[in-house]
Amino acid sequence: MNELIFKILLFVILVVYGLIRVPFAKKCRNNKNIKSVHTLFEKINVFIAWLGMVFVPVLYSFTSILDTFHFNLPFYIRIIATLGLIIDCEFFHIIHKTLDDNWSPVLVIKDGQKLVKNGVYKYIRHPMYTQCWFWIILQGIVAANIFVEIFGIITWGFLYFTRVFAEEKMMIEQYGKEYEYYMKQTGRLLPKIYMSKHSRFEYFEQEY
Repeated sequence: MNELIFKILLFVILVVYGLIRVPFAKKCRNNKNIKSVHTLFEKINVFIAWLGMVFVPVLYSFTSILDTFHFNLPFYIRIIATLGLIIDCEFFHIIHKTLDDNWSPVLVIKDGQKLVKNGVYKYIRHPMYTQCWFWIILQGIVAANIFVEIFGIITWGFLYFTRVFAEEKMMIEQYGKEYEYYMKQTGRLLPKIYMSKHSRFEYFEQEY
């Protein structure tokens, strides 16, 4: 009975997660791209990550195929992870609201796009990736399923490590010194604790 509860909970959260993105995806389609990385490799990467983040958890929720990969976890740990996923959904929503029509599922620069540095982007330059790492880890705990956990980490990790450096390179090409200074002020996935005076002065010396 407990397992059925978590299967239902995970599926409902997945639906909410998907619905959060719908209005932003519509906006995305209406914006003209001036630079993009629409390679076959990029598209395959996104699809593979989708398998780990959505398809496999849905497979867990609706079938017993993955039940042999179940591992025992205390009920309260799985409940805490479920609450974590709900919080992560809100984080997901906040990130999209901050980006607004600057968001895209693939690597692009849009016509009139601005460098977003407000909200959570004041401290982290890739909060969407942070959110995805939390999602992948927490969903495996909610499912208490080693396949859901490991497959998710591998598929998402492959997308992350093959994309993030290309994304930062593209942003430097688009925004130049502004983005380079922004990188010194922020962490890639977590906030930087400390920024030296030397780093602040270095930017102004280069600018002025």
